[in-house]
Amino acid sequence: MAPIVEEGKVRIFLEKYHNYRGPGRRQAGFYNPALEIDRDINVAFCTYAAKNGAKRFLDGLAATGIRGIRLAKEVGNIEVEINDYNPKSYELIKKNIELNNVDAIAINENLCVLLQKRRYDYIDIDPYGSPIPFISCLFKALKKRTYLAVTATDTATLCGAYKKACIRKYHSIPLRRMASKEAGLRILLAYIAKQAASFDYGFKPLLSYAWGHFFRVYGIMERGAGRAEESIQNIGWVVWDDGWKFLHFEKIDSKPLAGPMWIGKISEGNVVNAVKEIVEKKEMKRKKELMKLLTFIKEEISLLPLYYETGKVAKDVKVRQPKLQKIIDELQKRGYDAGRTHFMLNAVKTNAPYSVIKEIFV
Repeated sequence: MAPIVEEGKVRIFLEKYHNYRGPGRRQAGFYNPALEIDRDINVAFCTYAAKNGAKRFLDGLAATGIRGIRLAKEVGNIEVEINDYNPKSYELIKKNIELNNVDAIAINENLCVLLQKRRYDYIDIDPYGSPIPFISCLFKALKKRTYLAVTATDTATLCGAYKKACIRKYHSIPLRRMASKEAGLRILLAYIAKQAASFDYGFKPLLSYAWGHFFRVYGIMERGAGRAEESIQNIGWVVWDDGWKFLHFEKIDSKPLAGPMWIGKISEGNVVNAVKEIVEKKEMKRKKELMKLLTFIKEEISLLPLYYETGKVAKDVKVRQPKLQKIIDELQKRGYDAGRTHFMLNAVKTNAPYSVIKEIFV
C-alpha cells in the first residue's frame, strides 16, 4: 500500500518518500517534506490573493497535487485546477483529491498546451530546474490582473557557478564574488519582467525569497504598456565602486560587474504583513520558523539591494570576523542604514561604502 503523509489539513498518498532537504531528483509523485514551510507560505499567500479577488487557481506542475489540494482545503471558496503531464502523477492527484474530499479538478496536460486554453487569476509554476520553458508560454493564460508564483531550482546557474549557462538562458551576467544568492533571485525577477513587458504586461514582485536550494517568487502581472514600462524601469546593472552601485541601462558609464537584474524592491511590505497576519491565524507546525523568515524579509525591504558577507570581508582585511550585531550597531552609529538578510545569516545589508565596512572590522 502507498504511504500516506499528513501536512497542513490534508493527507496524501505518495509514490516515493523523499526524507531529505535539497533539490532531489524529480519523479512521478515527487514530495519533499523539508519544503512544508514553503507550502505553508503558499497557503498564506493564496489566502491573501483570494481576499483580493482571485478566484481561479492553477497548480501547473503538481506531482502529488499537495499544493493545490491544500489550497482547496485551507483557503476555501476558490476554484482549483491541479495539473501534471506525467500519467502516474495524474492518477496520484486524482486519488489524493478523493482522499481529502476536496472540490478540485485533476488535469493531465502539457502545461504549455494548457496555458493556451484557459485563463487564471493565479498560476503556480513549480518545476524541477529552470522555469524558463513555462514562463515563455504563460501569457495567453493571464487575465487583466493575474497573480503568479514561480520556483527556480537551477540556483547554481543563477548564482554564477555556471556563468555561461546564466548568460545563455537568462541573458544576464551572474554575480559570484559576493551576494550571489540575492543577485541570482534578482536575475530571475528581471527575466520574468522582461518577458512580461514583451507582451505588454507589467510584473511586480510581492513576496520573494531564497530557501534551501531554490528561489520562490510571488508577484502580480498587470496588463498595459504603461505597466510594462514602469516594471522594466526596475531593471539595471551592478557595478563595484567602493561597494555595490546600481545603474539603469541608460546610465552605464563603466563596465558592469553583473546584470541586467532587478534593482527594485523584491517584496512589498503591505503584502508581507498581510501574509504574516494570515499565518498567525492558521495552525502550522513550523509557524515560529515561518514567522522568523517573514520578519527577516519585511525588515530588509527598506535596505539597499545585495549584501556583504562578513566572512569574506574579514578575509579581505585579514582579521577575525566580528559579531554581526556589533557590525550593524557600529554602521548605524555612523549614520548608515544596516540590517540582516534572510539570504545569509553571516551577512549585512548596508548603504555604507565598502571602505567604511572594512574600517569597522579593523
